[in-house]
Amino acid sequence: MTSSTAPQVPRIGQNDGDHQAPSTGEIREQLARILGSPVFKNSKRYAEVLRYIVEQTLAGNTEHLKERTIGVDVFGREPDYDTGSDHVVRSAMAEVRKRLAQYYQGDVQAGELHLDLQPGSYIPQFRGERRGVQIDPLLAELPSAGPISRHESRPRWIAALIVGALLLVATVAIRSVTLSNDSLRKFWRPVLDSSKEALLCIGNLEGGKLPTAQESPSDLRGLDLGEFHRLPTQTIHVADAIALAKLVGFLQARGKPWHIAVQSETTFSDLRNDPAILIGLMNNDWSERLIGKLRYRAEKVAPRKVLIRDTQNPAKDDWSLDYSTPLMKVTRDYALVVRFFDPNTGQPVITAAGISIFGTSAAAEFLTDPGEMSMLNGIAPGWEKKNLEIVLSTEVVLAKSGRPRIIATHVW
Repeated sequence: MTSSTAPQVPRIGQNDGDHQAPSTGEIREQLARILGSPVFKNSKRYAEVLRYIVEQTLAGNTEHLKERTIGVDVFGREPDYDTGSDHVVRSAMAEVRKRLAQYYQGDVQAGELHLDLQPGSYIPQFRGERRGVQIDPLLAELPSAGPISRHESRPRWIAALIVGALLLVATVAIRSVTLSNDSLRKFWRPVLDSSKEALLCIGNLEGGKLPTAQESPSDLRGLDLGEFHRLPTQTIHVADAIALAKLVGFLQARGKPWHIAVQSETTFSDLRNDPAILIGLMNNDWSERLIGKLRYRAEKVAPRKVLIRDTQNPAKDDWSLDYSTPLMKVTRDYALVVRFFDPNTGQPVITAAGISIFGTSAAAEFLTDPGEMSMLNGIAPGWEKKNLEIVLSTEVVLAKSGRPRIIATHVW
């Protein structure tokens, strides 16, 4: 769905008799309010989209606001990408429209500018006040009943407000039902619907190697407390701990029972008993084992270099990270998010597995953010009831991971 006929938008500062078109400064102030609100500030992706289309409109570049241009400029797609199969822009714009509606249903201050994004268009409209009264989009669309006498004006005015309020309540109710059945719920359904507790298996510094007796002694009774604290089996990365906290919070909010175990203490029997969420890749032996035979898998291609290999395109070698890279020069990381039914354990498995901690952080964000998860609808049709493998990319700036971006999927 590309942009069709551009809507007629009053020029900045123009007065058409009914509407005083807002100035550029007023529009940017309103944009800042919207982006700082709860419905946008926690999703970088949709904030970027909204900021882009508003700034392009203010710059007079509305002819550039097309699906392909947005896909290239905002989502980093190649200029010749297939818009027919990659619906990332359409899905994102639908989410932006929904979030704008949520913003204006909230506690909006009287006199705020109204930013509209009509279905089928990527060009925003800016509405100011009509004769000193802010326009309510629901009330403005109510049909006129002809001239109203002085005596009947108040009852009809009250009736209009009641009708508008009922429409708002109905809209909120419909959206609540929709959100309860969103992509995030569909992705997590195998775990959430299981009668078993969810096992969160987190990687530790021991990683996938076999520990020596000194690193992981079978008899802990000879250790003092300091020695026990320093064991690789008892040590995890702070970033992995934060990812664990996000996933635990997600499960807790949905009333799903859970328990935690580090990878070196998790047994095959544990994985057969409960649905598993595996955190970490190269520091989690179970992630490497369980996804090691899938299409996308991690491989060590040098002593300190790790590659996510596409077995259907084995010559591709750019999804990689070298651990010898100076920390402040790391600019990108990759992660595998997998949801599949493991025939060996008989349980569903979900992974948040980055090549490094930055990828794992981005994977945890993807797995708990309904906005990020909704991107699947346009990229991997039919994924809801199938096994799914996703390759994520995340930009790294000064040892901080950015938002996750889907770069490959496989559904089977």
